Amino acid sequence: MKDTKPASRSRISSPEDPERRPKKFVKRLKRLAPAGEAARDLLLGLGGKERLHLAALWENWDMAMGPDIAALALPLGHKEGTLNIGAEDTMAMQELSLQSDDILERANAFMDSPFFNRVRVILLHGQRTLDVIRPQRPLLPPPPKLPPRPPRLGSLLGKLDPASPVGRCYEAYLAMFRDRG
Repeated sequence: MKDTKPASRSRISSPEDPERRPKKFVKRLKRLAPAGEAARDLLLGLGGKERLHLAALWENWDMAMGPDIAALALPLGHKEGTLNIGAEDTMAMQELSLQSDDILERANAFMDSPFFNRVRVILLHGQRTLDVIRPQRPLLPPPPKLPPRPPRLGSLLGKLDPASPVGRCYEAYLAMFRDRG
């Protein structure tokens, strides 16, 4: 009979194993950094500068493209280096397709780098364009309106036990109208 050795167990790697560490990782700093500086570095690392330029391009689309192209082309966005623009009808779509090199040149000049490598013209069909400045929504909703003051407010003041939950609630209800003036 053959002498059989136990099967060698393959090495089980742990998450701390350098072989399993992701290829792309952030370099660790040797010193503490202010939160604003760290946030700025993080946003710039994630493409924050390009996103700011893109937002400026959408807001200044008329100026960047000029009156002749801006009248026909409406910005829809970008994906993987392709600038997506919208056209109202097929005639405008054909005209924009013929001017795609000029559009690409103007957009990249505005971005100060060769950010886009292709222009894609799409029929709008009611899509929302990016050149429209959206109204700012208030951060907090307006405070709710108080109900009108009841005519017999305070008539139960001496009749309820002030230590009971109903009595404390009635006291708070009276205080709401007292504070309102």
